[in-house]
Amino acid sequence: MVLTSEHDGRVVADVVADWARRHGQSFVLRLEGPAGGSFSAGQDGPEVRLDALEFCRVLSGRGAADGLLATFVPF
Repeated sequence: MVLTSEHDGRVVADVVADWARRHGQSFVLRLEGPAGGSFSAGQDGPEVRLDALEFCRVLSGRGAADGLLATFVPF
């Protein structure tokens, strides 16, 4: 699969925004890969680093996680 920041990066950014609204806590998120980017909200939140596709897999319920990553985002 070929990912682009123009298309897939926008989809991931939308997922991040929905995820942030759902958990409502501070965070620093660093997503790697062509669809990735850096996102943050608030201050002194935990830093999360992983591949953008893995982030989406986990939030959609197709991967195991804890902490803020346990916040489900239906998409």
